[in-house]
Amino acid sequence: MIRRSLAVFLLLPPLSVAVVAAHVRADRLDPQPRSRSALPPRNDVMVRDIAQDALENRLRVAEHSGNPRTLVDALLDLSRFNRERRRGRVAVDYSRRALTVAEKTGSRELIGLSWEALISSQERAGDAAGALASSRRFKEESDRLSDEEKKKQIDTLEQTYQSERHANATERENREAALRTLAADRRRLQRNLLGGSSILLGLIGFGIYRRRAASRLGRELAITDPLTGLKNRRYMLLTMGGDIVAAQRKRRHAPLGVRPSDADLVFLLIDLDRFKSVNDELGHQAGDTMLIQVADVLRESCRASDTIARWGGDEFLLVSRFSDRRIGSVLAERIRTAIEQRVFELGDGHTLQRTCSIGYAAFPFSVAYPDALTWEQVVAVVDQALARAKQAGSNTWVGVTSSDTAAEEQFRPRPGNTLEQWIEDGTVTTEANGP
Repeated sequence: MIRRSLAVFLLLPPLSVAVVAAHVRADRLDPQPRSRSALPPRNDVMVRDIAQDALENRLRVAEHSGNPRTLVDALLDLSRFNRERRRGRVAVDYSRRALTVAEKTGSRELIGLSWEALISSQERAGDAAGALASSRRFKEESDRLSDEEKKKQIDTLEQTYQSERHANATERENREAALRTLAADRRRLQRNLLGGSSILLGLIGFGIYRRRAASRLGRELAITDPLTGLKNRRYMLLTMGGDIVAAQRKRRHAPLGVRPSDADLVFLLIDLDRFKSVNDELGHQAGDTMLIQVADVLRESCRASDTIARWGGDEFLLVSRFSDRRIGSVLAERIRTAIEQRVFELGDGHTLQRTCSIGYAAFPFSVAYPDALTWEQVVAVVDQALARAKQAGSNTWVGVTSSDTAAEEQFRPRPGNTLEQWIEDGTVTTEANGP
């Protein structure tokens, strides 16, 4: 049986470790399936050894293929496998190799995945300083590339604006020259009438321009929080549909059997701990100042492509767009640490520190049943996860992930606290930073 399992691993190296391990167990066990906990420890070790051999064999094939993407994928799989086996330093080595190859390709996607794997591996290895340094460098590289793209877009818009402005100026000059020629050939009354008409047209044009400018300003104010400058709830409701369609398109175009790493939307709801005491003790002006600085912390902790909105009061909703659901805990811990370490300056010599509580989950909520929950329902689950983090104490995050074995009907909303019921019957699993 073990030889047959090994053949599966060697013939199908691109399969994930989880899928191949399932084939190994199916070949080795009785016709009546047993749970993983019922397997003898010795057989578990054999399965892990076979899985590692298969991944290393895949790495050798990738090295001989000369395909950088295949090589990066193989290295990242080995890094992930060793993290799960709690071999953090080995996982760091594979992640660094993957990053080196990815940087040579110039692919932002591969570089981002390699950085995230390196950060997770350093955390698993207990190298908190290294993980923090890698996170900062990753953010600097991402911000630099985003700034370059923004500059190109601004230059293009500026060129278009100047071209249109020149064309309008030329057209206006030609029109005015024609009007002057016509006015010179007509009688005084006609000239006066033409002059009056020109003034009227000018006033109408100016009025139209003012109305359009006011309309643009009104639209911008309608989707922006006036205090923090972040987006607001209305903006999220208007734009989430487009993000969901883009994510669905990425999943449809992915190769058969491969789950894309950039087709998830990770929702994080951040709530400040003991914020009411700031308003009560120092006044609402100090509370507003603190919210502005919290918005700055969130901008510094996220990618330029992420969306941050003030969801209400001292709650903020962050959407990590087109990423992997597995980065939820990394992002939550990064934000929690950043707010905890920030010293907020509230004016009149007052400074203080505060913590936050975070709940997070990904859309689609279930990989097997992507239409099981809408994004609004996922946010409701995130809100319940936030409440669970609050109950566990301040400075805590809680993440919710659907179980791979859950059936579609289990995701239907239920009376009462849906999340607690899902946890009890195994529909979902939770992850938290606490003990």
